[in-house]
Amino acid sequence: MQTTSLRTGLLLILTGALAAACAHGSKQLTSLPKEGTASAAGNAHATVVLFRLAIDSDAQPVQASLSAAPSWKWHFLVNVGPMGHALDTGDAFVAGQLDATATDAGWAFVTLPPGTYELAFAAYRTRFKMPGAQRAALGFGQSSASRLDLPSGADLLYVGTFGFTCHKVDRWWAYVDRECTKLEIRDDEQLARQIAAASLRRFGPLRTVLAWSPE
Repeated sequence: MQTTSLRTGLLLILTGALAAACAHGSKQLTSLPKEGTASAAGNAHATVVLFRLAIDSDAQPVQASLSAAPSWKWHFLVNVGPMGHALDTGDAFVAGQLDATATDAGWAFVTLPPGTYELAFAAYRTRFKMPGAQRAALGFGQSSASRLDLPSGADLLYVGTFGFTCHKVDRWWAYVDRECTKLEIRDDEQLARQIAAASLRRFGPLRTVLAWSPE
């Protein structure tokens, strides 16, 4: 009984911390911890969670940005929350950015305390045809959620390359609608180590714990 109460209390604290972060423009979730500190989302230990987005559209690799600029690119947002906490499409945000080269290659991060989370991707003019996906107004779609298991004591963690298979379904005057039908989580650890060495060296050695789909 005490264990259950403790878990419930920790989940409520974690949910509140993430809600507070989102209320402040997700700044805590998309900022790297300051050097010499290990605090994010309150006073909890911070883990920098590194991942990559890769898109195949009509059997061709395409650049899909995890940033918000330039405006003409196909942009993806991320949505993250504790396991079992519904991911509302309105809470999706731009992931943390590294340098321009890494961003153009699909690399990004979020900063989270250890725990178990769900991570989904969202984009305008995009339909995600997969279990658990959501569709909101103005053609805004959100993928099914993958599970992240962040162990305690991990300062820098690579959770995988999220590869979506998509195709065009409608073409309008100024834009194209796409449908994404498959998500594959791949292990590009060697590439992740190169990114970590170039941009995240101060957080120590990179660990890998791949995300996985509960479906």
